[in-house]
Amino acid sequence: MDIRLIITGDGLTLKSKRLAAAGTMEVFTPDKSVPLRCGMEARLSVEGTDVFAGYLFTVGAERGGRTLIAADSMRYLLCKDTKAYVNLSAAEIVRDICGERGLALGTAEDGGVKLEELTCDQQTLLDIISTAIDESEKMGGGRLTLFDDAGVLRLMREENLRTGLTLTGENCLSGYLATEEIGQDTYNRIQLVRKNRRTGRREFFVKEDAGSIERWGVLQYSENVLQNTPDGEIEARLTSLLQQKNRAVNGLTLQGAGDIRCRAGFIVDVEIPEAGVGGEYRILTAEHRFRSGGYTMKLGCEAVEG
Repeated sequence: MDIRLIITGDGLTLKSKRLAAAGTMEVFTPDKSVPLRCGMEARLSVEGTDVFAGYLFTVGAERGGRTLIAADSMRYLLCKDTKAYVNLSAAEIVRDICGERGLALGTAEDGGVKLEELTCDQQTLLDIISTAIDESEKMGGGRLTLFDDAGVLRLMREENLRTGLTLTGENCLSGYLATEEIGQDTYNRIQLVRKNRRTGRREFFVKEDAGSIERWGVLQYSENVLQNTPDGEIEARLTSLLQQKNRAVNGLTLQGAGDIRCRAGFIVDVEIPEAGVGGEYRILTAEHRFRSGGYTMKLGCEAVEG
């Protein structure tokens, strides 16, 4: 059924969050003439380009009209399951889960790394995929992002998600907040722990950066590895983790005129000379607001390392 609704007042809001939640479309409409129910398909096109496809999960009625919330296909990855994989890549795990759940999967780029073993007990499918992606990155497989592309899931390498956009105060930005922090995902001492098969004792492998320890104090990251993990693989993992996490995280909140190409997981260039901001930024959260007074967006970003 093709239903078109009049959207006025508070209008329409699109929200997306990188590898953490389903994308949503929230709509207010004064139109009460059309019967609506949960499970109906909802789509949005902007200037002839499909930007959202999903299904209604909330239908609310109030005096002035109705509020509708639709979620994209990432929503179907929020159910819990137990999975065990051996010698598969992140892309192969995504293909397995999407095939099992009947979800449309388009591009599925590979990080070039096989995960020797991945066991997840009663976790959401999205968390399982995120773990596979994180493990692949820790092993040097590069950064991957899973996202919904108007009804089709895609797993892509981050270098292929550059939008080509440069956001500045001159072309679209009306406000910003730039931050630097080391409290969330910054570590300068990496510790990996392996249980010795023969003795049963734990073996500790450590790599650290003395320079940043002097500046910030000891910020330790620790995790267990499988008993059969060879020393060479442990050393490579230590090196990769220290390279990834031994840095301050530069965050950026942006507000300004909307551009639908700015989606969670994608890369934009940002130039704000007065704040010392310049370079590539990864979009972690995106909120696009379509109102009677215009189209605006709010982006939560972090600097792309290197």
